[in-house]
Amino acid sequence: MIQARIGSGHDFLRLTTDVAENGPPESLLAELRLHGLSASVQVVHHYATGFADLAEFFQRHVDDWRGWDGVRTWESLEGDLRIDASHQYGHVQLRVTIQRFQPGWGNEGWTATGDLTIEPGEQLSQIAQELKALATGS
Repeated sequence: MIQARIGSGHDFLRLTTDVAENGPPESLLAELRLHGLSASVQVVHHYATGFADLAEFFQRHVDDWRGWDGVRTWESLEGDLRIDASHQYGHVQLRVTIQRFQPGWGNEGWTATGDLTIEPGEQLSQIAQELKALATGS
């Protein structure tokens, strides 16, 4: 099992996958845990990139640790996991949204959204390393 933990203390997004026999994982479990909130969803990878684009998304923040303008967004292929990142007050601010859609028509399913604050130095670098390991299955 490989996992990446994004956040601090009791507020975090944990991404977990079983080790794949033939390279990158086909899916991961996204668990959002905040004070008073716990939600999880299974996220399927994009057939061409797997989760490499998620690892690259966080590596880009490591490279730009001094800050950037606006909001950067990563979203899974089916929209069940979305991460919006901005650089504010010397920190990386993440808004994480996970969703579970039910088959059929109408308003069936749920959405959970929470905010996480990440330090742009060592903490962000550690997250990027964990995500790279998760994306490659090693």
